[in-house]
Formats: sequence, C-alpha cells, structure tokens
Amino acid sequence: MQPRLQPRSRSGSSSIRTIIKISVVILLVIFGFYFVEKINFPSPQSEISEDVTDKIKKLK
Repeated sequence: MQPRLQPRSRSGSSSIRTIIKISVVILLVIFGFYFVEKINFPSPQSEISEDVTDKIKKLK
C-alpha cells in the first residue's frame, strides 16, 4: 500500500482553527454593532398623531 501523502492533521491544530474562526466571527459582530450604532438614520421630525379608533371600529 502507498503511504499517505498528507499526514493526518493534529487534533490540537483543528481546535485552534475553530477557536480562531469563532473569535473572528465574534469580532465581526462587535464591529458590525459598533458601526451600525455610529450611523445616523433619519428619524421623523414630528410625531404622527392620527386618531385611528374610528377606522378600527369600522374594520370590526
């Protein structure tokens, strides 16, 4: 039989890779929340005050 060309990966290196991947994902989520918080989304200038009780009663 032929010897394997690629040696088996060590279990330690695979666990280190998963830890690195998880930490990268966590960092991306943190940076995402940080940048979304910094963006100023437009908000309405005045509050909408329309009485809709009559419309609700008509729907019932």
